[in-house]
Amino acid sequence: MHFFVSSFSLLQKLYVLHKIIDPKNNSEYFIFELFGEKLMILISDSENNMITTEIQVSVKKNSKEKIAIPTKLIIDLLKTFPKEDIILKKEKKILYIYSEQGYYPIPTIYEDQLSNNNELIKFTNNFLIVNTQKITLSSKILLKILNKTLFAIGNEYFNPIMNGVYFNFSPYGATFVATDTYKLVKYTINNIKLNHSIEFTIPKKSLKILQNILKEEKETSSVTIEYNKIDIIKFYFENKTFLCRLINERYPDYNSVIPKNKDMLLIINRLSFLNSVKRVSIFSKEKISFIRFCLDDEKLKIYEENPFNYSKIKCKYIIANNFQYRSIKLGFNSKFLIETLSSFNDDFVSFELYDKVGIFRPYSNTKKEESFLILIMSVIV
Repeated sequence: MHFFVSSFSLLQKLYVLHKIIDPKNNSEYFIFELFGEKLMILISDSENNMITTEIQVSVKKNSKEKIAIPTKLIIDLLKTFPKEDIILKKEKKILYIYSEQGYYPIPTIYEDQLSNNNELIKFTNNFLIVNTQKITLSSKILLKILNKTLFAIGNEYFNPIMNGVYFNFSPYGATFVATDTYKLVKYTINNIKLNHSIEFTIPKKSLKILQNILKEEKETSSVTIEYNKIDIIKFYFENKTFLCRLINERYPDYNSVIPKNKDMLLIINRLSFLNSVKRVSIFSKEKISFIRFCLDDEKLKIYEENPFNYSKIKCKYIIANNFQYRSIKLGFNSKFLIETLSSFNDDFVSFELYDKVGIFRPYSNTKKEESFLILIMSVIV
């Protein structure tokens, strides 16, 4: 392995990959491999996530080997160079970097000596051989999906399927679901359609990395998702690829927990509602505060255990199927309410009250091509 490359361009590529994958996840090595006049750079972590990117180089001597280089060492070294072309040359188990400032030896190990994600790394070589299915989305849409669902993912040791976002693509549209059993998000986009159905669940840590990649991408760029019905999925970006494992379990029937017949519907200004909940929870003496509600004419009284700690907001619209139910005897975790109301961008939200749950939806006559709801479990107070 022997090639020339811009020190600044190489540093940019390495730094972005290292930042995206999160150094806390034991990403100790970059893997280098030459393909013609391109250097493929790969980084992986202990959570079965892997990102690759490419950089144009001028090759003096090609080789089919893959070498692993300590991430921190090479990034720290490249930071000290001015913008100049450097030479990277491997001799035995040392990668020498030659610059106008001198030459610097970096110890390497061979890719097959890495225990971390060895199986995942090898999988990239034959991923395309398997009969795969492809989905193409805009980066903007995929980032929006993650922003709307990630906060609701659980952290269940004994029920790992709750620790990810469920993706379902079908001829009728696409649905994305996340739940921690206390709250549930369901986001549907009707104009994303496939000729056949595809479903999979991606774990939270992998989605966080995917979210970091998407933040670096242009909004106008597209992402191709490649899936082959086993337990690994691959995302192709303009200059990167991201590969991760799936949660290989069946997602529960989320529609069964969404009630059909509401007892009451309130249309409320979202920011007023959000700030009222924040004000009341600030003065709560409880570690976990529960917000109560009470209707007073057309105003919603928001309070916690101390009845003197309350706030009132005017409701734009109220429908009560059962008049007696105007005395609301439900309480909601203030943290869940704040997370939920913060996830909307709409001026008004509909707040539907049922026997044991509350459901929030955006109150808008536009965007008929999509629907979004957040369900929160309540407690009797």
